[in-house]
Amino acid sequence: MIFVAETEERCLFVFASEAEAVARCEGLDVEAGVWVFWDVDGTPLEPEFIVPNVQGLFWVGNGSYRLIKASPDHHADLAEALDEIVLMEPNPFFSSLKEVRSHIVAGGGAGGSEGG
Repeated sequence: MIFVAETEERCLFVFASEAEAVARCEGLDVEAGVWVFWDVDGTPLEPEFIVPNVQGLFWVGNGSYRLIKASPDHHADLAEALDEIVLMEPNPFFSSLKEVRSHIVAGGGAGGSEGG
């Protein structure tokens, strides 16, 4: 399970796997800081670009990336970041931000950011 915040609308998304999150969050927007990621227990993740984004004068292209454990102080743990979230995209895992907070406080779950 991967938690993702869309920073412009301050909306939380919950994806079943890293592959699902990466497929939804375009590389150009990730690089611009529009999307922020956490693993199943709320630990920050950051993108590691395997193929860089490209930008020409009249065109752009999304690169590809994977999620890795974030460097210290990259961004807040999910428990802290939830204070800034105002919406949650419907998902099959949680019906409210309160449920997400309870999940994080309880220690997350098995599986980490694995899965693909």
